[in-house]
Amino acid sequence: MQNLISLTNVLCPQTILRKSYETVKLILVRKIRPCVIIDTTKAKGAVNMTKKNKKHIVIAAAVAIIMTVLLIYRYYIPDMKTKKQFTPAVVEYTYDDSVTASELAEYQSQQGWQLTLVNNDTPICENCSVILTALDNGQAVDCRIYPQLQKMFDDARSQGIYPTITSSFRTSKDQQEILESKYEHYQKIGYSDKKAKAYAEEWVAMPGTSEHELGLCVDIASGDSSVTNEDVWNWLSKNSYKYGFIQRYTSEKQDITGIIPEEWHFRYVGKKAAEEMHEKGLCLEEYLQIAS
Repeated sequence: MQNLISLTNVLCPQTILRKSYETVKLILVRKIRPCVIIDTTKAKGAVNMTKKNKKHIVIAAAVAIIMTVLLIYRYYIPDMKTKKQFTPAVVEYTYDDSVTASELAEYQSQQGWQLTLVNNDTPICENCSVILTALDNGQAVDCRIYPQLQKMFDDARSQGIYPTITSSFRTSKDQQEILESKYEHYQKIGYSDKKAKAYAEEWVAMPGTSEHELGLCVDIASGDSSVTNEDVWNWLSKNSYKYGFIQRYTSEKQDITGIIPEEWHFRYVGKKAAEEMHEKGLCLEEYLQIAS
């Protein structure tokens, strides 16, 4: 049964139906053999064989029914729990090379910004603004996290680990486009509209609820073919706290964060908080609750 459930998690409806048909066909072909009664001395054996055939027919039918039920549930019955709907706040942004020295100094002197909580229950507040530092690969981050981010990357490279940033600051429009793209993907592989929306929102934060919109987090992957993504993520999970970063969404904390595990997503929270969270095994929500 567990294998059947797992199958529905990764395959589209058409594939599931084909796999179901193949499974049932395999059971019938392998298990059901013709019963030809040649004489009365073999009649008893034929009756037993007929019973076996009936048994395998029942098993095949049961498999087909289970797969159909799982298919309907997985793709066509919407989740009962839906995310809150609201109009996202628009984050104003500019770059550090376009502001005055006094404006930059004032921005950098703000307190508590690194522990700003953003999730579906705590959307980005109104009148929020960020000053970004542009990176060489076209990405951008809050200018206040750049020094430690660069140091972390430099130290990783000195140890044979070559990370690269695949996603960083996003506007609410960017976030909406990513969400719609994921929604269309699920529609194309056979999900109902409601299911496609529910599963898209499992993978992509709704606009106004993503840390990316504050420039405080980065998605990281391998930037060199000699190093795998897993190598990079393992190094970061062990060392990122030294630079004020945490692996934000883990499987152990999914019930709290409400986000599917993302090994690539690292959030800046400051060195002090990162060290304590790493030492005690806390996620940001837990840390803030204890601190309050």
